[in-house]
Amino acid sequence: AESPISEIGAVSVLKGNLAPEGCVVKHSSLPKGMRDIKLSARAFDSEEEAFEATINGGIKPGDAIIIRYEGPRGSGMPEMFYTTEAIASDEKLNSTVALITDGRFSGATRGPAIGHVSPEASNGGPIALVKDGDIIHIDIENRGINIVGINGQEKSKEEIEKTLKERKEEWTPKPPKYTKGVLGMYTSLATSGMEGGVIKIR
Repeated sequence: AESPISEIGAVSVLKGNLAPEGCVVKHSSLPKGMRDIKLSARAFDSEEEAFEATINGGIKPGDAIIIRYEGPRGSGMPEMFYTTEAIASDEKLNSTVALITDGRFSGATRGPAIGHVSPEASNGGPIALVKDGDIIHIDIENRGINIVGINGQEKSKEEIEKTLKERKEEWTPKPPKYTKGVLGMYTSLATSGMEGGVIKIR
């Protein structure tokens, strides 16, 4: 206790216009150069799509891989294991690329992974509205995660809000992955990842 490895612990909750209700990052596993960084979004609607892009050279240094519709209501909130390992195992990506998702991670996850983004995509959270080329600002010290640019160009807070509002009006919810059985029941009743992903009877 007198000589901690870190005075601020190992895990942070970040909030911002990308995750108004919060998200979780194990900041102790982040390279120092990624504690305050702006990255270009690459958006995927499933982990399978993101994994294929990562291992086949579709992800470049400076990208922020967005994996959505993997939250509690989207697909039962599976672990984003394969994509996180693909990033962590690639010397060109493990200190230059972040993974941001409404899915989850295990405690052993390595590298720049941010999960539990809430509200999740299936609930119409801002993560559902991200498009390729949006600029994502990760700011660990100030516990922030924000969309700060559109199509590669930084914009004012008001411009970002206007763009997200327009996108929300055009957004169509993705059909649920599960509609029957236990997972069907769970995904229809689950709370957000930041609320524990528990079944809540309203």
